[in-house]
Amino acid sequence: MPKEFEQYVSMDSSQNIHGRNVKMTLAFQSTEDIQSFITSDNQVIIYTISSVKENSFYKISPAGEIIDSLKLHIKPVHIVFVKGFIIDIKNQQYYTWGFDGNKKPIKMILQNTGLDWDIKKQREQISAIQEAPFAYMHYGIADPAPQKTSTDEIQAVPSMKNISIINYFLNKTGYQFSTTLDVSEKFGYPYSAALLLNNLFKRTNTDVAGDIEIIQSPFIKYRHFQKLTYEKVYFAGPGGNAGGYTKKLYHGILYTDVIFRNDTLRFKESMYLDEKDQPSQVTIDGKTLGLLIKRTVRPTTLIDAYMYYTNPSLDYALFSTDDRKVYMIK
Repeated sequence: MPKEFEQYVSMDSSQNIHGRNVKMTLAFQSTEDIQSFITSDNQVIIYTISSVKENSFYKISPAGEIIDSLKLHIKPVHIVFVKGFIIDIKNQQYYTWGFDGNKKPIKMILQNTGLDWDIKKQREQISAIQEAPFAYMHYGIADPAPQKTSTDEIQAVPSMKNISIINYFLNKTGYQFSTTLDVSEKFGYPYSAALLLNNLFKRTNTDVAGDIEIIQSPFIKYRHFQKLTYEKVYFAGPGGNAGGYTKKLYHGILYTDVIFRNDTLRFKESMYLDEKDQPSQVTIDGKTLGLLIKRTVRPTTLIDAYMYYTNPSLDYALFSTDDRKVYMIK
């Protein structure tokens, strides 16, 4: 091993990496993928999930200070974070906290909840919604109550209907419009997938697997992958009837430089390398490595690339080694 790599700090055991004048610190962790968004005044919003009923939102100033936070105690499946708005679809309310600091929920304005609008009026409303900056659709079920008869005869319960519920905003006012019309072509996938990509490190790209790619940064320099041993590694199956399996992989160490403000942070991380699998975005001396897998993390975490974000209006940078951790550099 060249002497130049002897001073690299292990990311597996340290939460702080020091350069000459800057430091990288683990700032956020989550049990699910972390979401991020930047407002028009360059305040970054970070959304993490710490438990089955705790959603935490943090606001970072352009100077790199956490200046506010919001915690919502509800199952994350009921929370939609979209373009800075926080929507509680279960309770039909939303938060504008990301823009104005208001922590009180605001009731959505409900439209056609009784499903009594005629088709023409529904179509006109759908056309109007398409003019909104964005619209998020989720599905619900209309369960009408049986009607009483004058003879007190037993009447069958009317059949349930699947409905689409469109959440949209006009002038930062939230609306929920219910319809039985099929709007999946207008507001379904891939529209919703692109809409819900709240991630400063990634962008949509239909030319790659999964339609999402990591934005490569010139401030990340992969220096060396040191192969240590070639060993059998056991991977647990996804469940059901699918059992576990073993693969022969290289156990090694990835050495990386991260540059910020003319300073360099140097660290290393223990990895498995599968040279026979699809290549990652990690390139060393013009050669792309195969699939990288974090060695010390369970469940298995695949590494396509490290992630980095900053812009000229920020006095700090964000860095991530995987989707559930975010470091701050300043």
